[in-house]
Amino acid sequence: MGKVAIESLGYRPKPIDPDFLTKYPETGTHHNHKVYAEGVQRYDEDGKPYPTKLGIHGTMVAVDFEACIADGACMDACPVQVFEWLLNPGKMGTGQDLDLSDKPELKAKYACDKSDPIRESDCIFCLACEIS
Repeated sequence: MGKVAIESLGYRPKPIDPDFLTKYPETGTHHNHKVYAEGVQRYDEDGKPYPTKLGIHGTMVAVDFEACIADGACMDACPVQVFEWLLNPGKMGTGQDLDLSDKPELKAKYACDKSDPIRESDCIFCLACEIS
């Protein structure tokens, strides 16, 4: 599938909040990484409520699931394969995300597939995911 057109999302993602660790509660764990702000209403770049409340996954390698637009760039750049598609397990990289265009229930819940930092502990802090 590849990068989701921002216009099709119905909201404007904004960069991850650098203070998320202190600003939002830890709300759970997923694939051995912490999740913050799941279930918490947060707001997009225009100050409008995000349609989902999936939270921020990871601590050292943090992915804001509301802001993730399934472009796969972080996966393609990562030399140690920290990421995998949330809805297409075992797959990673551009074009390997699950196409939600014919899956209205998943589209309503997730908006698009998400880059899940399932191997966060393998991160070598090269920051390739951030600059990609």
